[in-house]
Amino acid sequence: MRAQIEILASLQEIDREIREKHGARDLVLAEIHRREQEIEAKKVEISLLSGDLAEWDKSRREKEKVLQEDGQKAMEKRMRMNRIKNIKELQALQREIDQIKQNNTQLEDELIKVLEELEARTSSLKEKVEELKKLEDAWGEKRRELEVQLEGNLIERYELIFARRGGMAVVAVSEGICQGCYMNIPPQLRNEIMKSERLNLCPSCHRILYYKPALPQDKQL
Repeated sequence: MRAQIEILASLQEIDREIREKHGARDLVLAEIHRREQEIEAKKVEISLLSGDLAEWDKSRREKEKVLQEDGQKAMEKRMRMNRIKNIKELQALQREIDQIKQNNTQLEDELIKVLEELEARTSSLKEKVEELKKLEDAWGEKRRELEVQLEGNLIERYELIFARRGGMAVVAVSEGICQGCYMNIPPQLRNEIMKSERLNLCPSCHRILYYKPALPQDKQL
């Protein structure tokens, strides 16, 4: 019974460690989710602001077009005045020109407001884009750190592969071949496995690979 209890105690320590690893993983995943939501929200904000900016720019182009057309009309009417001798026709034409001028003055005021709004919104959009870039740059660095933490959770990775690969999560590389799926391992990856400086997975079956020194009668890795 003593031996059995000691085994249970050892298993308990492993279970506690696994639970702690899962808790740490959940915190990392929550941080990843929060940061990605923040970036997506900023992208939506920029998208809406860009659409709004496009509408204001469209309004600017329309008003400038009307101003140009009305200016052309006023010029044509002034040229007609030089050819008209009838006082009533001249007065009527003058009223038309005055009305065009009045409309243009109002339109010019509106255009100034549109241009000011465009400038403000363009500046705001530039700020949002810069904010997004800072968020993405900062998050890119932080994400790599968090991913290293996740990748460094060897127990969790082992459990996941163990469950998915029929109880075989860690396999050796023999003669350049993965002993889990019997597929060739690329030379560069074989060198990494021999160094054993990081976790290496089989490109085909995604099992954890390790270097097993060849026996004298075997070929080299």
